[in-house]
Amino acid sequence: MLRKIIILAAIFILLTFLIIFCPVVTQWDRSLIMFVQDHLSFSPLWVPMLPDCILYSAMIIVPIAGFGIFFIKKRLWKDLILFCSVPLVTFLLNCILKPLVHRSRPPMEYQITSIHPDSFSYVSSHSLVTICLWGMVIFYLNKYCKNRVLKIAGVSVAILWILFVGLSRIWLGVHNPTDVFGAYVLGLVLVTVYIYIEKRLS
Repeated sequence: MLRKIIILAAIFILLTFLIIFCPVVTQWDRSLIMFVQDHLSFSPLWVPMLPDCILYSAMIIVPIAGFGIFFIKKRLWKDLILFCSVPLVTFLLNCILKPLVHRSRPPMEYQITSIHPDSFSYVSSHSLVTICLWGMVIFYLNKYCKNRVLKIAGVSVAILWILFVGLSRIWLGVHNPTDVFGAYVLGLVLVTVYIYIEKRLS
């Protein structure tokens, strides 16, 4: 598992360096944003806006509350602390990474809504929080859920939500595709670290 963490971390570092030092990456990003917007232009604006409304907050609160109650009832204190720390850890990482990389968001002409005009772009905080939190949901469902139907439904919702949040960031033009991809890679690093810690503590 440590080898996997190192490989994923190396991919994230390489991607970050490419974004900082290779302008062609940003050019590809712009083309991909236009491609996504052109092919999804038939959809109403409220669809990609869902991760910017109360649904996004609900998709953070519901799993934390649900698993929090489960962990408390089962007296799984280590799991409770690990799982509830995910939003805080991802928030702190964003506070460090975004000013450090200092990447601007896509120009306003690419943004079909100006919801984040002044903040930095890399990595996508929505995507990072989502893949970390719901990645751990997948892990804990596989570990503790005995109901096969509920497990499959939960894992399916988690995967779809992770993908949709990332897509919505690109669709709205508020993030470059590599911002989302970077968030996913970093998120996989964090999830793997969390799983490694959880197994060491078990």
